[in-house]
Amino acid sequence: MRITAGEPPWALEFEPEETWMLGVLLDVYESLVSGEQGPVDRPLDPSDPAGLLGAVQPNHLSDPFSFWEADLDERPGEEPQDDPALRRLFPDAYPDDQDANDEFRRFTAAGQRRERLDQILDVRVDLDVLSTKPLMMQPERVEYWLRTINAIRLVLATRLGIVDELSADRAEQSAGDDPSDVIYPAYEWLGVLIEMLVEVSWE
Repeated sequence: MRITAGEPPWALEFEPEETWMLGVLLDVYESLVSGEQGPVDRPLDPSDPAGLLGAVQPNHLSDPFSFWEADLDERPGEEPQDDPALRRLFPDAYPDDQDANDEFRRFTAAGQRRERLDQILDVRVDLDVLSTKPLMMQPERVEYWLRTINAIRLVLATRLGIVDELSADRAEQSAGDDPSDVIYPAYEWLGVLIEMLVEVSWE
C-alpha cells in the first residue's frame, strides 16, 4: 500500500491481497448497514464494479480472512438493533429522551443508511480500478474514502472491545498471543491507510 505525495491527484496503490481484504471488509460493513442477514444480494458480474469480489478473491481458500464475516457478525442471539456496532455507527440523537430519539430515527435512519451504502458503492468502484492499476484520487474522493474506512474501523473496534487506550492495548496483546487473529491486524492496517490519506490531503 502506498500513495504519492504532492499536488492532487494522488496515486493510491494496493497489493492484490489488500484490495481483496478491503473488499471483504466492505461486504461485512455493507451487510451491517443494510440490515441484510448475510451477503447483500448484488450482481457479481466482473464487468460490474459493484461485483468486485468475484474478480479479486485470492486463490487460497484456506486464507484466514475467509472467517471474517463470521467473526464480525452479530453476536448469537443479539437483535440487529441492539448490535453495539450499529449503535456506534448510528448513535442516539437524544440519549435521554427515547420518544424524541425514536422520532428522529423515523425521519433520518433511511437517509443515513442510504448515504453510507452510496459511499460503500463508490469505494467498490474504486477498488475495481485498484485491482488493475493505481487509483488517481482528488480531494473529494479522499473524503468519501475516509468516511467509509473510518466507519469500518469503528466496526472492528467495537468487535474488539476497543473504547480507549487501555482496551486498545489489551486488544493488541490478545492479538499478539493469538496468531490466528485477523481482526486486529485489519484494524491496524485501516489505521495506517487513514493516516496516509489524511497526511497526503494536508500537504
